[in-house]
Amino acid sequence: MIKLCIFSTFLLFAWSSVVQGFSTTARTALVIDNTTGDVLLSKDIDRPIPPASMSKLMTLFMVFESLEEGKIKMDDTFRVSRKAWAKGGSKMFVREGANVTIENLIKGVIIQSGNDACIVLAEGIAGTEENFAELMTIRAKEIGLTNSNFKNSTGWPDPEHYMSSKDLVTLANKIREKYPSYYKIFDDLEFTWDGISQKNRNPLLSMNLGADGLKTGYTEEAGYGLIASAKQNGRRITFVITGLKSIGQRAREAKGITTWAFKKFKLKTFFKKNSTILEAPVWRGEKETVKISAGNDVQILLANDLKEKVKMHIVLKEPLIAPLKKGQKIKGHLVLETTPLIKTSTEKKQIFFPIEVSEDLDRGGLANKITTNLNTLKSNFFSLFGTNQ
Repeated sequence: MIKLCIFSTFLLFAWSSVVQGFSTTARTALVIDNTTGDVLLSKDIDRPIPPASMSKLMTLFMVFESLEEGKIKMDDTFRVSRKAWAKGGSKMFVREGANVTIENLIKGVIIQSGNDACIVLAEGIAGTEENFAELMTIRAKEIGLTNSNFKNSTGWPDPEHYMSSKDLVTLANKIREKYPSYYKIFDDLEFTWDGISQKNRNPLLSMNLGADGLKTGYTEEAGYGLIASAKQNGRRITFVITGLKSIGQRAREAKGITTWAFKKFKLKTFFKKNSTILEAPVWRGEKETVKISAGNDVQILLANDLKEKVKMHIVLKEPLIAPLKKGQKIKGHLVLETTPLIKTSTEKKQIFFPIEVSEDLDRGGLANKITTNLNTLKSNFFSLFGTNQ
């Protein structure tokens, strides 16, 4: 494909640097900046691990999906089986034979981590927990979870029941983005059922760090884990930590990661959406140049201890030919070049942003076309070369 590239490289008034990563004691860990998609911390993220109760997120995803599709309603009730009532581990304490609303069962899963509530939901939707687990595995693959397999709805230990840290973060993000009204429940601090009050086990919710979800997990084999999300000053992070040795260590690690992720990095906006970036040469126009603007906010995540300038250039995949309309999408992009936040090689990181025309431009007269075309050919802004991109 023929590519036109503006020679001018802009040195933006910001600097970037590779940062010192957070030193975690977790068995596996992943920290994502949701605003930009940057990976801030990565440790053994594709390794299949026992997720314990964190895999209840997949159970909840299935329930939320059924609600959205109209197959069930929040005020519908499911009957508590003997199997659900008798299940050990963390409990909502539903009574055998009782009819419990789906809304209360969801709260029992999210806030109280009730294994009994999970089984009631699974049996109510799929007939048996085993059928439900099979559906969980099928649906997980369909939504892009590549290292997950489910044998139950609760996270109860089973050698064939596993997830990866990457899959947990992917699933958490899908729940938050696709089901925002249900996601709000993850922020509830306490739930009372049948006279028994239990507090949300997520330690971040009470630390005033902007946390609003999601789920803890623990078994002897899995250790203490947490999949969490928090938002501060327009930035959101989602992270998972697994294999910690105690409740206290999990809380300290979660607080440390959240504090580090928000304090170590900042979101820098270079251009707002629709703001003019520069003027580019145009063919057959009533003037020689046209204004180009950002199609989206041009913003990247930078470390606070900045050392290296961020560079910018425009790439056009074909010449701009009048007439042009304001808001018209341009085949090309704005490229920001910076050092990766977490250095894995010597290569620079390139971030691409859409661009568009920011003013109307009509065709020029014959004499104007000839002059404009000659000047465009002589322009030092462009270099024409035949590479693919």
